[in-house]
Amino acid sequence: MKIYATSVTLCLAACLFCAVHASALSYANNITIYDGSGYTGLGTGGEDRETEPGMVNSQVWDLEAFYQQHNSLTMVGGFNFKNGVSGYPTFTSGDIFLDTNGSYGASQAPAGYIPKTGNSIVSGSFGYEYVLDLNFTNLTYLVYRLDTADVKTITAYYPQNEIPDNVLDPAANPWLYLSGGTMIGSGSIDYAAGLADAAVGGLVGGIHYAAGVDLSFLDPAQQFVAHFTMGCGNDNLMGRGTTAPVPEPATMMLFGSGIFGLAAMQRRKFRKK
Repeated sequence: MKIYATSVTLCLAACLFCAVHASALSYANNITIYDGSGYTGLGTGGEDRETEPGMVNSQVWDLEAFYQQHNSLTMVGGFNFKNGVSGYPTFTSGDIFLDTNGSYGASQAPAGYIPKTGNSIVSGSFGYEYVLDLNFTNLTYLVYRLDTADVKTITAYYPQNEIPDNVLDPAANPWLYLSGGTMIGSGSIDYAAGLADAAVGGLVGGIHYAAGVDLSFLDPAQQFVAHFTMGCGNDNLMGRGTTAPVPEPATMMLFGSGIFGLAAMQRRKFRKK
C-alpha cells in the first residue's frame, strides 16, 4: 500500500507540475494596455514597437507586450530582459509591479515626491500592491505583498514620462523593489531569446525576448494591472488582465476520476507482482 500511495502522489504531483509549467510562456492572449506616456504607430497595434519620449528609435530598446494564459504572465520585447543593453548601465530590467485595486501610477506617487533625473530611493510603491522581485542572473523571483509602511522602491532614471499636469499618466515608476512588505512566495522565470516575429503573436522587429512568471499567488478571478520598465524608464510596459477563476466542480470531478483511474491501474499492477 505504501508503493501504491506513493505512486498516486507522484502522478498527482507530475500532472500538476506539467499543467502549470507548460503554459509559462504563451503568446495567445495579448493584455497590453496603452501606458499613456508615449508615441505609437511605428509598428502594428497601439504598443507594438512603441517609442516613448526621448527614447531611441530601434527595436533593441523596445518593450512590446504582456500576454496572459490562465495564471501565466509573459512579457515580450526587443529589449534583452536578462542582459540589458551593452554599454548602457541604466538599461537593465526592473521588477514586475501589480495593482489589484485600480489605483496606481503617477497619481499615487509618495507624498512630497518630485520627479528628477536619477535612480532615486523613495518610500512607497506608487500604488502597487504586489511586486515580483526578478533575478535574471539565476532566473528566479520572490513575491512581496507591499503591505507595510517601510516599503522602499527605486525610481527610473529619466523623468520624461512623469507629466506634472497629467495625473492620469501611469508613468514609468517604480523601476525596482528595494525593501519592505511581506514575502509570500517565490518562483522561476521562464526565459526565451532570439524569437522570430511569428513566434510571439505576430509582433514585428525580427528579434524578441520573452520572460514568464506565475500569478497563482493572487486570488482567483482577480483583476490586475501589471507594470514593468527598464532602469532608464524610457519605455514602460503595462497590461490589464484577470487571473484564472476557481475550477468548476465538474472539472475537478473529471480530474479526480482520472487520478483514481491511474491509481486503480497501479494497484492492479502491484497485485500481479
